[in-house]
Formats: sequence, structure tokens, C-alpha cells
Amino acid sequence: MAEERIGTPEGEARTYWAWTELFRTFQVALDPKKLALAAVGIFAMWVGWWLLSVIFYNSRSEPRRSDYDVAAYQKKYNLSEADAQVAAEEAFRRDHAEYGAFYALAGPGDADAPEEWKRRRGDFRVEPWNENRGPNPFLLVTGQLGDATSWRGTRGVLDWLFTQQVPVLIEPLVKFLYPIGRLLNPTVGGVTRLYLLLVTLWTLATWAFFGGAITRLAAVQLAGKDRPGLVDTLRFVAARYLSYLAAPIVPLIFVALIVILSIVYGLVLHIWPFVGDVVDSVAFPILVLLGFGQAVLLVGLVGYPLMYATVSAEGSDTFDALSRSYNYVFQSPWNYIWYSLVAILYGAVLVFFVVFMGSFVVYLTKWSLGQTPMTETTFPSRRVDNLFAYAPHSFGWHDLLVRPGSLDLTWYNKISAVVVSLWVTIIFLLMIGFAYSYFFSAFTMVYLLMRRKVDDTELDEVYLEEDEPEEPLLPPAPAAPAAATTGQPLQMVEAPALRPPPPAGDGSPATGATPTPAPPAEGTPPVGY
Repeated sequence: MAEERIGTPEGEARTYWAWTELFRTFQVALDPKKLALAAVGIFAMWVGWWLLSVIFYNSRSEPRRSDYDVAAYQKKYNLSEADAQVAAEEAFRRDHAEYGAFYALAGPGDADAPEEWKRRRGDFRVEPWNENRGPNPFLLVTGQLGDATSWRGTRGVLDWLFTQQVPVLIEPLVKFLYPIGRLLNPTVGGVTRLYLLLVTLWTLATWAFFGGAITRLAAVQLAGKDRPGLVDTLRFVAARYLSYLAAPIVPLIFVALIVILSIVYGLVLHIWPFVGDVVDSVAFPILVLLGFGQAVLLVGLVGYPLMYATVSAEGSDTFDALSRSYNYVFQSPWNYIWYSLVAILYGAVLVFFVVFMGSFVVYLTKWSLGQTPMTETTFPSRRVDNLFAYAPHSFGWHDLLVRPGSLDLTWYNKISAVVVSLWVTIIFLLMIGFAYSYFFSAFTMVYLLMRRKVDDTELDEVYLEEDEPEEPLLPPAPAAPAAATTGQPLQMVEAPALRPPPPAGDGSPATGATPTPAPPAEGTPPVGY
């Protein structure tokens, strides 16, 4: 019968079309406050990366073959000369490969270096406005790329979309997971692992504040509440900063503890070779279970954005952020995958549009200035291209604004080019900041949708702080007694009734004497007060 159906048609339709709520996040992500927070966060993250890269790079040197003495290996390991030669060569190759992997992360880059691997700047050292993010959308649309045919066709478009455009959209997640993936690489040495660990911690420390602020603004706005001010939002995040920071770190700590247990287990095996081999074969399922726990903890980190959204929407703590994010991902994985795919594909289109518009605006500015008479022929030092000599290289902005061989810089041209590059870089960071703003805003909506799916909580239920009156430092002084004339209107009170004169001869006053009025009731003000 109809009464026995679980749920209502309205509820089923609401659940079925819930993913369409993600289309609301475009306008939410365009909020200037979120764009500014994202831009500052990008810059702060790079400053920390650059500082760590400089410190670690200057603390080590490139291995040289001459440093690996064959005689030392022969004496230390009691090897023959041929075996010592092989051992020294193998050690040099291993250390040099490990240094090359480290250089790819933190190296300064040298355009004149004979080795190709030294010419490119390290991934965590390159400026965010000079990172390789693929071709410029404006140049793609207008056909101004020399290799424009490489992206045409279905295969070329899909390759460009998933290998270049989507990584830009999910850049906050990539920046977090990339160093963790490098940590798991067996060719990475101990110094490089320490460097990657500090890079990860700084990334989390940066976005725990700026990402938390963006998700807080987005959560309140998506819930239909009054938008909080930037100062109030930063206070909210500062009061819960440790919760934002610790939520993604706790799983990494548990993974590290499991690694330590595995190391201790390995040391036991080396101490007792025969007993260790027996224990290894018998207790191997325990190690498999420990590895399974590591896998679950690391896979669950795909819900990392939900952790920030939990604290922002619920005003809760680290435990709640961890439990909700892992619970939502593992309890309803298909919903999470579907919502994430919709958010990413929709966001890829939005990022393409925003980058196109940003590039178009800057290009039109440069093109309009270039129409000034005689600047291109008569006065080469006044070419408009000189203003953009130091324009960002990411997204092909330098190729967009500067024609090959058009620069003719004097000392004052360099000054103006530096100042213009500052403005252009700020515009570029705001443009890239949209991807970060959209990422955190979209996954805030994903959290609200997952919360409604799993916990049956409406989207508009968001924690709001009550405005509590501040307590005075000193107790209030006692009120002074009111003056006789306070300026307040007088309260007219009816006069008490007079007693009738008693009959004569009972000892009362004679008729005609002034009667004595009855005393007023207790608490009644006198007449005429």
C-alpha cells in the first residue's frame, strides 16, 4: 500500500536532485573577501616553501664521484678492489639520484647549467605566478598558440582538461597530497623526507587559517544566514585554529606511529635471525592489518576538505571533524564521489572562464595602450610591451603580453616594469585565488549535502555565535535617590474618604468641627505627590 512506502515523493526528489545545489557555489566563490583570503594564503604558502627550500638546499651539496674512495670501501667492508669499485660506484649512483630527486623539489634552477635536470626550478621553490599551469585559455580560444592543433579534437581536449585544467582547480588538495606521495617514494632519502614533512606541515598550517576562513564564510552564506564580517570570521577561525590544524594531521600521526611499530618489528627480526624469521612468518598477518590501517587512514584523507567545513559549519572540534569526514566518505562513498565529480567538472568550466576573463581584461588593457600613436615605431623605449617585461609566466601571461623580441628596456623602463608587474601579479593571484575559493566553497556545500544524506540535517543548520553582552569590569554604582522634582509626571491619587460626623453626645467633636481624615493605606503615597 502507499502508506507503507519509506519516505515521501518530495523527500526522494530532494535527495535525487541534491547535487544541483552545487551550482550555487559560483557566486559564493566570487566573494571579494574569499578571493583576497585565497590570494594571501597562496603567497604565504609559497613564502614558507621558499624558506624551507633555501635552508635545506644550502645545507647539502651535490655528490661527486671523487668523494667515494674505493680504498675506504675496501677497508671498511673488507672487500676486494673490484668489489669495492662496484660498491663505491653503486653508492655514488644512489646518492646522486636521491640528490636529483631533492633538486627537483627545492633546487634554485640554473638556465645555463649543462645538465637538463638543473635548469628547472624546484616544484616547491618556483613562484606561484610562474608555475606551469598549461596554455592560456584566451590564446587557446583565439588560436594564437603555435601548437594549437595539439589540443584540438576530443582526445586533445580531454587530455588538456584532466591533466592541466582539473589540477588547477583542485590545487589545494594537490598541494597537500603531493608531498605526502613523495614521502612514500622509496628512493627519497632521510633529509628529503624531513624536508617534505615540514613542507606538508606548513601547507596545513597555512590553509588551516585561510581555508578555514573561506569555509566559514561559505557555510554561513550557503545556509542563507547574514554574511559575517571579515574580522568576525577571522576571530572565529583563530579561536578554533588548533581544531582546523589538527584534523588532517592526526591521521598522519597515526600513520607515523604504525611506521614506528613496523621499524621496531624489523629491528627484532634483525636481532634474532632464526627466531625473527619464525616470528615473521607467523605474525605476518598483523603487519598486513597495520598496512591496511595505513591505507584506510591515507585514503580517507580525500575527505580532507570536509574537515575544515565541519569545524566551520558546526563550530566543533578536531574529533568531530575527523569522525564526520571519515564517516561520510566511507559510509556513503558513491554520493561523495558523485558530488565531488560534479563540483570538479563544474569548477573546471568556471576556472577556464575566470582565467579567460582575467587574461582578456589584461590583454585589452595592454592592447588599448598600444594604440597610442608613435609608441611602437618612433620611440622603441616607450613600447607598451616594456611595461609587462616582468609579467607572470604562469598560464602563458608573459607570452600574452610581451611579443618576442619587442623589449627595449632602459633603467627607468625597468622601474616602471617592476611596479606594473606588482599590480599584474596581484590580479593574477586573485584570479588563481578563485580556484582556491571555489574549491573550499564547493566542498563546503559537499559537506552540507553529505550531512543531509547521512545525518538528515537540513542545509540551513549552521552554528552561529550569539552576541553576548560584555560584563563590566566594576560593579555598577548604587542609584542615587530621586530628587523631589524629577521632571516625571505626577501620579494623581484619589483622596481618602472623610468619615461622617458621629451623632452628638458620644464624646466626638461637635458638629461643624473639622473632621480628621483616615490615615492612608500602607505604601500609598501622600496626596498630591
